[in-house]
Amino acid sequence: MKLPGEIRYIDFHTHSQGGGSDAVAVRNLMAGDEVPADFAANTLFSAGIHPWQLTDGNLGQMQTELLLTAAHPHVVMIGEAGFDRLRGAQGEVQYRAFLFQAHIAVEMGKPVVIHCVKGWDELRRARREVKPGRPWVIHGFRGSGSLAASLAEEGFWFSLGAEGLTAEVLESVYHEKLLLETDDSGRQIAEVYHLFESVTGYDEQRAERLVRNNFNSLLNFSL
Repeated sequence: MKLPGEIRYIDFHTHSQGGGSDAVAVRNLMAGDEVPADFAANTLFSAGIHPWQLTDGNLGQMQTELLLTAAHPHVVMIGEAGFDRLRGAQGEVQYRAFLFQAHIAVEMGKPVVIHCVKGWDELRRARREVKPGRPWVIHGFRGSGSLAASLAEEGFWFSLGAEGLTAEVLESVYHEKLLLETDDSGRQIAEVYHLFESVTGYDEQRAERLVRNNFNSLLNFSL
């Protein structure tokens, strides 16, 4: 990936157009979205069937649309995919949709971006069933330190926004499997980095180097 200028920040998951010339942004697409023709050189994409999209009758259509989007060379991750007990079609529909995406990610050799609201048992069940070779990254995690610690021990990565950057969580996860994001918050990714630095005590250079190295490891890139 050839990028203009110096990249300081990695925004792992965003719904915005990107964070400026000094940031790489991974913009989220949902099944049915198209990769825009005029995206910036420092933009990558994830694409997935979000549980909020699901109804009892549209899974087949969503699967077809995702395959078309995920084939684009700048779609580097599958998701956000996952489980939400508060919204969207429930139960087996969400599980079938997630397994489809998890297996597609395995076939394509891509990581998975996880959306999970109160669906941790289903997520763990799916991980045991799929046994993925590439990381599954829980985005926007806002749970407890004890939950974060147990998920970290099971091999999950984390992407944290401003609301998830608590001392309790940061003490419970592996920083070598950690990324930062803006999601749909409207914040700039630099703000999230500065908050991360204030909680961890890292200086700017250490924080930027850590997240860059993690991102490179996740995607087998060299930024």
